[in-house]
Amino acid sequence: MRHYLILPLLLFAVFTLHAKQHFATPYSERVYVTQITKAFADELNREIGLNIVFHSGESLYKHNEIYRALRTNQIQLGEIFIARLSNHAAIYQLDNLPFLATNFSSAQQLANQQAVELRSQFAEHGLHLLFTNPWPPQGLFTSKAIKTANDLSGLKVRSYSAMTAKLANHLKMIPTAVSSAEIAQAFATGMIEAMITSPATGVSSRAWQFSRYYTPINAWIPKNMVLMNHALYQSLTPTQKQKLKQVVNKYQQRAWQQAEQQTTQMTKLLADNGMIISPVSDSLSQSLKIVGANMAQEWALNATQSELHVLQKFKEQQNAQ
Repeated sequence: MRHYLILPLLLFAVFTLHAKQHFATPYSERVYVTQITKAFADELNREIGLNIVFHSGESLYKHNEIYRALRTNQIQLGEIFIARLSNHAAIYQLDNLPFLATNFSSAQQLANQQAVELRSQFAEHGLHLLFTNPWPPQGLFTSKAIKTANDLSGLKVRSYSAMTAKLANHLKMIPTAVSSAEIAQAFATGMIEAMITSPATGVSSRAWQFSRYYTPINAWIPKNMVLMNHALYQSLTPTQKQKLKQVVNKYQQRAWQQAEQQTTQMTKLLADNGMIISPVSDSLSQSLKIVGANMAQEWALNATQSELHVLQKFKEQQNAQ
């Protein structure tokens, strides 16, 4: 009887080894973050022998469906904007807290601290955090020069999340919900007079056609995260897991380097197309720091002890420098 069991088990092992592994991302392959994750998937195919099929631009699942698809093993790898999960726990809001980490060095330190808690929470859900994929810092696009916080008071600003609406209220601006496809028309009709977004989005939306000033306030540096589900991870051999770690480290470094390069290139393109790059004044900087501190205190009210520990460790690291 035992001899009859061997063949089916061998066939199952061969089938599992060569099964397709699906990787879903919501972003188009024209976007640099997707180009990084696509190259990452290609390298896993070459170096580990995984049979990953890459699905970009929400072609397999919508952005808000990817997390569930990962947990239920409908896909084996996926990329998600961290703040998309902000309703699940306070830790997912941390890298969107304004004026907490305003340059790439501090943002990387925050990401390292945040990843410890993220990995702990994902382990409970059968997921592994592989690496984070940052976007450029969020700057301010306006039709007039902004030198002080008073210049922002009363301006109608695009709001696309709970965090941006809170920030608008703290700055005494008027949050207005506008989709990305409606930005140009909203500026033209006076529906909004400002938006906070990255220089990359400014370029893709041709912001010079409807706004004149870009002020790099670096409100926050948001990130995507690349995840693998537990079923796939457990199927890897120790050698494959070690190779996976090496590839992950390589693309984590590449992702941060690319984000910095994109920030420089996209800001230059804004200037090349006639936008005025307005430096952040000392007065405005001081006011924004106060807003950031107040919003961090509000965030702490809903955070767990382990989540608060992440923020505390980050602040200690900053103060030690």
